[in-house]
Amino acid sequence: MSHLERLSGIFPPMATPFRDQKLDLDAVVYNVEKMNQTGVRGVMPLGSNGEFRAVNDEETVALIKTYRKHLAPDKTLIAGAGRDSAYYTVEMVKRVADAGADYASIVTPHYFAEKMTDEALCRYYEYVADRSPIPLLLYCVPIYAGRVVISYAAVGHLAQHENIVGMKDTTKEDIAGYIAAGKYGAEFHVLAGTIKKFLGGLKLGAVGGVLSVAVYLPQLCADLFALYQAGKMAEAEALSQRLISLSKQLTDTSAVAGVKSAMTLTGYHGGEPRLPLLPLTSEQTQQQREILTQAGLL
Repeated sequence: MSHLERLSGIFPPMATPFRDQKLDLDAVVYNVEKMNQTGVRGVMPLGSNGEFRAVNDEETVALIKTYRKHLAPDKTLIAGAGRDSAYYTVEMVKRVADAGADYASIVTPHYFAEKMTDEALCRYYEYVADRSPIPLLLYCVPIYAGRVVISYAAVGHLAQHENIVGMKDTTKEDIAGYIAAGKYGAEFHVLAGTIKKFLGGLKLGAVGGVLSVAVYLPQLCADLFALYQAGKMAEAEALSQRLISLSKQLTDTSAVAGVKSAMTLTGYHGGEPRLPLLPLTSEQTQQQREILTQAGLL
């Protein structure tokens, strides 16, 4: 199966459930098996929604093994494995590969944000890609990564590496620039990182999306992708606007805590965030419940 086939569609960036601050693998199994019944193309654990910075290496491996064991065999597993040094990132990529990941998503290094020039980022990603046993996806999310933005030029250069096959774009940059840059590679595919960019990105050549709203409304997101593929643009536009509105109301300002609360309300096991992230208040959760009820989703 080609990378295009394996990466085309919806990927929920799965939240990591915790109970009493401890990893809850039973909840992970429940969420994965429920997600298997939807039309998503695969899942991406251990990204921003997965609180990867709050999860240690042993928990990372345990999570990926659990996802691999319980994820439907026709679905793609993308594991977040980026660390701030290239050497450490290679070690983590090897471990998630051994645990069963199909791809590794590598967030831009950002602790020394002001030093993250195009040269530094390209050398980092090339070092990892040269040593990775599985294909890599670039992950650019400036809001959570020191405001580091990987340039179109750097993406165009990295797209030519045979082991760098795509990118998750969660920036405020124009996704068209990344799609155009990706054409320098033999096979490089852009995934929209927000619902706001998703449908417009598909029209420009993106192949799918890693969407927070898909963590708690996966089938609606899969329906949107299916409408686009079927050429039903008016219906796709209407559903896109609905999902954008729901995402804005439910989770745009509450981030991980809001996603986890919305998951629980829609039948998944969201669990609590790990401190210092705080859960939603009872009032905020009730507001989410009312929004979902009014939308006919509860």
